[in-house]
Amino acid sequence: MRTVLLLLVGCAGCRCKEPVAPVALKPAHTQTSWAAHEPAESPGDVYGVPAWSKVFALAFERKVSFGVPACVDDGGCLELDSMQVRRAPTVSRTEVLGKDEPLAFIGEQVTFLEAPSRIARLERAIDEAMKIDPSSAPVAAVLFQNDLWERVDAITHAIAVEPTADWQTLERLRGKLVRLMKHVALGKDQLAALPRNEALVERRFPHLLEGFAARDGWSEVRARLVSRHDGKSSDTTVHAERHGQRMVFRVFVHHPVSAAAFEQSIAPTQAAPGQIAQWQQPQPAGTRFVITGAPVHRTREGELMAAPFITLLESRQARAEGSLPGPIGALGHDVLEGTRASVTRSLADTGGLELLPRDALVPVGATCMPDFTSRLPSASTCLMCHGPTGARITGPMAHGEVRFELTDDGAAAARAVAEAKRASASFQTLRW
Repeated sequence: MRTVLLLLVGCAGCRCKEPVAPVALKPAHTQTSWAAHEPAESPGDVYGVPAWSKVFALAFERKVSFGVPACVDDGGCLELDSMQVRRAPTVSRTEVLGKDEPLAFIGEQVTFLEAPSRIARLERAIDEAMKIDPSSAPVAAVLFQNDLWERVDAITHAIAVEPTADWQTLERLRGKLVRLMKHVALGKDQLAALPRNEALVERRFPHLLEGFAARDGWSEVRARLVSRHDGKSSDTTVHAERHGQRMVFRVFVHHPVSAAAFEQSIAPTQAAPGQIAQWQQPQPAGTRFVITGAPVHRTREGELMAAPFITLLESRQARAEGSLPGPIGALGHDVLEGTRASVTRSLADTGGLELLPRDALVPVGATCMPDFTSRLPSASTCLMCHGPTGARITGPMAHGEVRFELTDDGAAAARAVAEAKRASASFQTLRW
């Protein structure tokens, strides 16, 4: 369609005696703006532990206005073409972030915590939170420590790069948050004893995950990225990097023919000049991809371990190469999200994950659009990295040469993330 439009414009320019068609105005996009906000004295209880939930609200809540597609206020976006939604006009929406969003989506702004009233309330809340025994709410302790870790890393970043940051105030706050992180740490055995939820999630959503928990027909694939900028290699995912190596992501593929066929499709090959290597080619129609996310927990013994339960699962099904995506509601891209509230209350009963509508808006600053300028329907966002057919394992977010390999080692991804985290500058300043 884009080529046709260019040809039409070119022809119109050649017919000098005919009126030139008016140039279409660019879609109106809303700019992000921030406003002052004070959390409630008794905020919503996201962990099932009011004292911890108060710390969360005071550490994260702020008000922001941003753009959303106009279809959101006009009956939903399910019928909108998934490629056109990015170019559609936006309307302004104001929300309070920090209610129960995934951490990668919440943004790293922390200088608002310097406000005297805000930091005084937060420090008092931290003192109250230190009185809670983490063994009384172990699942919540895992989620809470992971949340605190994001704030600690964000403060470390602000002290280093924000020229106007009150580094003394932020440094004092960081020390208190680190002590609270240490207080809510579980022992290795406590962490390992927590429920696993993959089988429960599969039972609720068999149309997406048949055979997944037992890995029946599913292959775990790991990618090694060699950066085109500095030649360094990475064994973690782009998603884990965006999460500051505080989440472990694992990638699984169900090939419509067999696992052996999938393994052959990613075998390293030497492409002829002008051709695409076999392992870079899209997978066939019907291939299903799944990525799971689990929070990293630093145990009392000092080890970095992935929680045994997942809090996020994204699934997509490949369409035939060359096919057009079509309406958002018809895309085979689905998100199962575990909010703090749902995981702490329902992990052992239902798995704690809920299926989002395909036009549910990806929260601000998600892994595929960390710019805080707009929110797009989640199903259409996958196309930005995995192509219009969703058939590619990885995409342009991987800036370098990627090689894939299968693994039967379920702990390999967690080890890679732990190694990357320990080597990071933020970890070196953790002082724990």
